[in-house]
Amino acid sequence: MMRLLRTTTLATIALGLAAFPALGQERPWLHVQVEGDDDNTKVEVNLPLAAVEALGDSLGEKILDEMTHEWEEGGDVDMDAEDLRAFWQSLRDNPGAWMTIDEEDGGSLRARMDGDEVRIEGTGDDGSLDIRFPVTFGDALFGDEGSDPDLGAAIRALADHDDVLVSVGGDDGRVRIWIEPR
Repeated sequence: MMRLLRTTTLATIALGLAAFPALGQERPWLHVQVEGDDDNTKVEVNLPLAAVEALGDSLGEKILDEMTHEWEEGGDVDMDAEDLRAFWQSLRDNPGAWMTIDEEDGGSLRARMDGDEVRIEGTGDDGSLDIRFPVTFGDALFGDEGSDPDLGAAIRALADHDDVLVSVGGDDGRVRIWIEPR
């Protein structure tokens, strides 16, 4: 997972530099903040969402393939794109209902559609997870049945989301990802 995060971050930074002329405009930006468990470890990445969209368009299939490979290698998750699409559709078909996955180690993951937002909350021995994204993100990512997931379209759907997307906290640090104007 960290290898994927490093690769994605480096590619996103490169695309952000290519989008330098757009820096002064009031357009949405993606902000990533990673803090380690000590005061000396902190990484911040701030990129125009347009640069991240370009990454999704050009490398989206590769990124999604790498995520699937990481899941299979780690043995933690046995899901493919069709499983994720089915999970997404079950959320769409049952707004307001919580879907819960309990793990053997005592952790749990809960997901539900709450109005025009999807909330995924998780807890475990080593921390907590809170993910929130607009329904339009999932609709754009999974598109029509039988189509490949489209990461670029999903990222474009985030342009109007002016809030925290991901918050992860645990014993070894914290990660926050959000979108807002620069």
